[in-house]
Amino acid sequence: MMIGRISGQYSAEALNGRKSKRSVSYNSGSFTETDNANISSFGTLLARATAEMKNIPDVREDVVADFKARIESGTYNPPLDKLANVLYMAGMLEAAEE
Repeated sequence: MMIGRISGQYSAEALNGRKSKRSVSYNSGSFTETDNANISSFGTLLARATAEMKNIPDVREDVVADFKARIESGTYNPPLDKLANVLYMAGMLEAAEE
């Protein structure tokens, strides 16, 4: 996969400490100038955390299975005041007018 190769080349580990050299010519000759790229410890930590987050599933099957079993058995009793508040805040429920 092409994207994987590109992101692998530009990851924090790949870039940390990499030096590139370029030659610049002037009338009196040429000299070599060195560029440095240093990734901070926070950048390295952020890259590791991002990689770990890719391993976490989008759906926690164990939690879904637990809720499904509780709903089917009739033992799931959600707190209705919290549910009403969430629906109201989402604009799906209108407040009772007195």
